[in-house]
Amino acid sequence: MTPSDLLSRFKGVRRSGDGWIALCPGHEDRNPSLSIHERTGKILLLCHAGCTTEAVCAAAGIVMRDLFLYTDNVPRIVAEYNYTDETGKLLYQVVRFEPKDFRQRRPDGNGGWTWNLNGVRRVLYRLPEALAAKSVLVVEGEKDVETASKLGLVATCNAGGAGKWREESSESLRGKRIAIIADADEPGRKHAQQVAASLCGKTESLKVLELPGAKDLSEWVGKGGTRLGLLELIRSTPEWKPAGNVTQQTGFQLMALAELFNKPQVKTEWLWHGRLAAGTISGTVSKPKVGKSTLARNLTLATSRGESFLGFSTRPGTCIYLALEERAEDIAADFRAMGANGDEPILIHADSAPAEGILALVDLVRERKPVLAVIDPLFRLARIKDEKAYGETYAALGPLIDVARASGTHLLLTHHSGKSAKADPIDSPLGSTALGGAVSTLIVLRRTENYRLIQTVQRLGQDLPETVLSFDPETRQLSLGGSKLDSDREECERAIAEFLRDAGELQTQAQVRDGVEGQTRIIRAALTALAVTGRITKTGEGTKGNPFLYGFENTGSLYIPGTRKPESQNVAEPRINTSDMLVPDSLQNPILVPDDSQKGNPPEEGEL
Repeated sequence: MTPSDLLSRFKGVRRSGDGWIALCPGHEDRNPSLSIHERTGKILLLCHAGCTTEAVCAAAGIVMRDLFLYTDNVPRIVAEYNYTDETGKLLYQVVRFEPKDFRQRRPDGNGGWTWNLNGVRRVLYRLPEALAAKSVLVVEGEKDVETASKLGLVATCNAGGAGKWREESSESLRGKRIAIIADADEPGRKHAQQVAASLCGKTESLKVLELPGAKDLSEWVGKGGTRLGLLELIRSTPEWKPAGNVTQQTGFQLMALAELFNKPQVKTEWLWHGRLAAGTISGTVSKPKVGKSTLARNLTLATSRGESFLGFSTRPGTCIYLALEERAEDIAADFRAMGANGDEPILIHADSAPAEGILALVDLVRERKPVLAVIDPLFRLARIKDEKAYGETYAALGPLIDVARASGTHLLLTHHSGKSAKADPIDSPLGSTALGGAVSTLIVLRRTENYRLIQTVQRLGQDLPETVLSFDPETRQLSLGGSKLDSDREECERAIAEFLRDAGELQTQAQVRDGVEGQTRIIRAALTALAVTGRITKTGEGTKGNPFLYGFENTGSLYIPGTRKPESQNVAEPRINTSDMLVPDSLQNPILVPDDSQKGNPPEEGEL
């Protein structure tokens, strides 16, 4: 196809920079979200709403090969490089085209191919041979690996070329004698140093060299280079020594305390100011049906718009929400109810997790670099066999911690809390304490008979004490209020006023404590607040023979905290610390999960 032929398959096409934008046919697109660019004889399609290239092509009535534009040199496959696991099982292929181009594909299970590596474990090229050998060459591309093989030498490389080395690949080469052959250009040299730094301290021997008079190994051999000549070059190359104070024996990078003091301080970047730091991970835990998902979705929507959430500012940007156990239609209904219009930069995955979920997420974050990624829930992604195993849980979280730090993305994980209440909120997550220890912020949600509470435990920022959450069932939105202590006192004031009214005679503090539920300190605080504001009477000296007595004056209009002040009272009524009162004293009940009497009214039953 010519460029004009291909562009004619899309609607709303217009120029944008050095490419075009158009309405994406892969979803109901009202504002153009499809970027189209021509690069080296092929068309690159990118849907910013998350549609895959295959889905866009199918909706436009074209096939993937149509993206290769018509030229005198029609692209053709010239090499297929198999990447296998330790047993030789094919995981994926790197395919080389002529004119020079590379693409990756994986078996689709039906004898065909899927042209992406979503959910596929990444390994080194010719992994079984590299694992079996004592000495291994590390080169930049598969062609050079094949060249080394023809010389009778074991070599390997990573898929994707320069800059794509993965830390886990270094573990496959631990304890070996490694020679890294750098391509003679800036990206090649930088890549070789990256690989060497990753291998430092893990190998028996580590050398880095360039081949004289050639860009890479294949060119060097093509100019007459031999096996013996290559081995001699490697033998004469000194051991690689990293810059700075990295110790090759250990891999640790040491600096003097004075040097550390002199390093410029890096200001903390916040995704959700004071609560969730960029480049870290957090955990939101609660028992079922308390509101983990509601909190995560409210935060996602606010972040995508750069709006404040629960009174704190957010950092705007693209958000990814992985809904791993809920239906797509339920997710859509929630976001619509919250006021989303579809223009927000939110990418949704509402399906089961890939087989290698953690690695797939790491690749997704590296590629997209969202400001926020939500995993709801964690164990549907991590597939941890023993939730009580600290080592297994922490190992699963390790790659997430690393990719968050490298990308600046904040990863929010939802997880269930244990059956019994914990005195220390850090122990709230179900199973191992590894989750509470690994996250930078732990958000704990719980409910009482009257309201829902939120609390945070922070590594960065200041802890949020137990605070009441209100939930609007129509808009599915949350709001934050005063502390649990304030709300408990307000509720206790109501109970005391009703108790004294029904008693009909003066009561001692001990009698009030016996007649009203609650902690003694809360009852005392409520009695003081009621007496100071004149809502109840207080007489007596507070001595053994003359104790304080409390009563409810019958003024003809019952006053209970939260109701209208009786008209017969003319004294102003100062309230004590009630400006942030969250639990209304009227019939409104700010709870997160509607009770049974509300079923049938929006929203319908289901976790928030």
